[in-house]
Amino acid sequence: MSIFKKQTKQETVIYTIVWIILFLSPLVSLFTNNEPNQDPVWVKRSFMDTYGSLLAFFIVFLIHNHVLAPIIVKHKRITLYLVCCVALVTVFQFSQCARKPDGRPMTTLNMEEMPPPPPPPNGPPPIDRHDLSMFAIAILMIGANLGMKYYFQSEEEKKHLAKLKEQSLKQELDYLRYQVNPHFIMNTLNNIHALVDIDPEQAKDSIVDMSRMMRYLLYESDKQYVSLNNAITYLKRHLNLMKLRYSDQVKVDLNVPEDCPESVVLAPLVFVPFVENAFKHGVAYNKPSTINIDIERKDGRLLFHCCNTKSGVKHEYGGVGLNNVTKRLELIYGEDYSLDITDGEETYDVLLNLPERHPKDFTSTPNS
Repeated sequence: MSIFKKQTKQETVIYTIVWIILFLSPLVSLFTNNEPNQDPVWVKRSFMDTYGSLLAFFIVFLIHNHVLAPIIVKHKRITLYLVCCVALVTVFQFSQCARKPDGRPMTTLNMEEMPPPPPPPNGPPPIDRHDLSMFAIAILMIGANLGMKYYFQSEEEKKHLAKLKEQSLKQELDYLRYQVNPHFIMNTLNNIHALVDIDPEQAKDSIVDMSRMMRYLLYESDKQYVSLNNAITYLKRHLNLMKLRYSDQVKVDLNVPEDCPESVVLAPLVFVPFVENAFKHGVAYNKPSTINIDIERKDGRLLFHCCNTKSGVKHEYGGVGLNNVTKRLELIYGEDYSLDITDGEETYDVLLNLPERHPKDFTSTPNS
C-alpha cells in the first residue's frame, strides 16, 4: 500500500489546497506587481529563488508528513522521531545556506545595487536573519503538520470507537433477541397442549400471543427503537404466557399508562430481562408470590418499577440478561438514565429511570 493512502481524504485535501495556494502566490504577486523600474533579471532570479525555497519546504513537508510523523503518531517512538527531525532540519538548513553564494538571500537586494561578491569564504556562509526565519518557518511547519496528524488521528479513533460501539450494541441486541429460553418455549407449548382439551379458547389465545411475541422478537426488536405502546403490548403477551406456567401460584399486577402517543419511543427489549428475572427468582412453590410492575410517564421521563417477592431459595441475581441490558442502556442512553436495584430480605426491587425519547433522538445513537 502506498504511504499516501495512510492519511484520510480530508487531510489530503487540506494539504493539497494549502500547497496549491503557496505555489500560486508567487505567480499572483508577479503578475500583480507592475512597477516599471524593476530589473527583469532580478525579478526572474527573485522568482526562481522563491520557488526554490518553496520546493525545499515542500520536500521537508513530504518527508515529515509521510515518513517521520507516523513514527511518533502511529508507533510512539519519540526518540527516533526527534533524532530524525533534527537531521531533517539540519539538512534543510545547510541546503538553504548553500544556495547563498555571498551569504545573503538574493531576494533582498536589487541586482543593480549588489556590490561585487566577496571572495569565497573558507567556511560555510555566516548565519543571518534570513536563515533564522527559514529555520523558524520549517519548525512551525513541522509542528503544524504534527498537530494536524494528531487531530485527524483523534477523529479517526472517535469514529472507530463509535463503530465498535455500534457493532457491540447490535451484537448484544441480536443476542437478546434470540435469547428466548428453550425451557420457556417448551413449557409454554406443553401448557397450551394441556389447555386444548380443558379450555380451547384460551389455548387459541395463547397460541396467538406466542406467535405475535415471536414475530415481535424477529422483526420489531431489530429496529433502532420501538414505541412505548408496542413495548407494553409485548410485555402483556409475555406475562400472559408466563401465567400459563405458574397458574395461580403467582399474582401479577401490571400498571401501565393508557393512550401513550406513538411518538414516545425507547430501545427495544429493555423491560423484558427484569420481568424474566422476577419470574425466575421470585416465584415460590410453598407460599404466595407477587410481581408488581409499574410503568409511568412523569416529567419527560419513563419510570419502570418491578418488585417481586423472593422465593426463599438463594439465587445469584444479575445474570447475563441483566448485565446485557445494563450495557445496552449505557451505550444508548449514556449517563441520562438511572438503574436502582434493591435486594432486600423478602423482596427484589428494580427502578429504571429513562428519558422519554422520540424517533429523532435516536438518529445519533450508535445503534443502527
